[in-house]
Amino acid sequence: MYENTLWEVRHYVASSVSDLLYGVCGTTGATTQIINAPFLYQADDFYNNNHYEVYVYLGTNKGVTKRVTDWANTGNLLTVHSVYTAACDATSYIELHKIFTTDEYNKAINLAIESIADNYLIDKIDETITLVADVTEYTIPDEFDYIHKITEEEAADTGEFYDAYAIDSRQWSIISPRTLKLSESFSVTAGKDLRLEGQGRQDTVSDDTDKIYIPPNWLVQKAITFLPMNKIQSGGLDATYKNALVLSAKEPRRWMNPRSRRILG
Repeated sequence: MYENTLWEVRHYVASSVSDLLYGVCGTTGATTQIINAPFLYQADDFYNNNHYEVYVYLGTNKGVTKRVTDWANTGNLLTVHSVYTAACDATSYIELHKIFTTDEYNKAINLAIESIADNYLIDKIDETITLVADVTEYTIPDEFDYIHKITEEEAADTGEFYDAYAIDSRQWSIISPRTLKLSESFSVTAGKDLRLEGQGRQDTVSDDTDKIYIPPNWLVQKAITFLPMNKIQSGGLDATYKNALVLSAKEPRRWMNPRSRRILG
């Protein structure tokens, strides 16, 4: 299984179009409107003259986008257009772009995810259902589209799920809406948890630490095809765009487990 965060995939996409600078902030000279960016090195005013955007993807001020208004090479000080609630510090990781915005990258990534989500299923595991005496029907968590295995906890509160405790497929069924129904002949032991194993769609992502399980080599190329075309052209990226179309044409596939049962409703 592939596993990358949103910020990692965004960096892959941005670097593929030569639009990424990133690193960890320093503290010397930092204020609520000035960032110490020791990994930047260009001459004075380079980043403001080239209309760079700065985005904090980890640490203090995470998720905040600003426009660069000044750059002083001496001291590595980057001034932004408005104040942060607190100064960026050694926990703050920033990225800079001049062609596309962070929001445009995120939207392109999510459009790429949506384009393949039904045909590249992601493994899902859930252990939140707890058996209740005399209850045989339980709501299935939203992230599942299919279930192929259900295992009963060895004993209540142990968190141990062994294959020997897998429930016979004849003892459970899926009914609408999104309900697991245990057979009347199944012996319910109150307090035990169930481990559901199945598959579902890759969700779209919003937080920088959200996980993406789609192959990144395909996802990056597909996301490029969803970047704003006017900026593709003005940025001289026509060849990159055409190459991305070719490389993303063959979509990866991950079908449902042959033992799966579809969630109804």
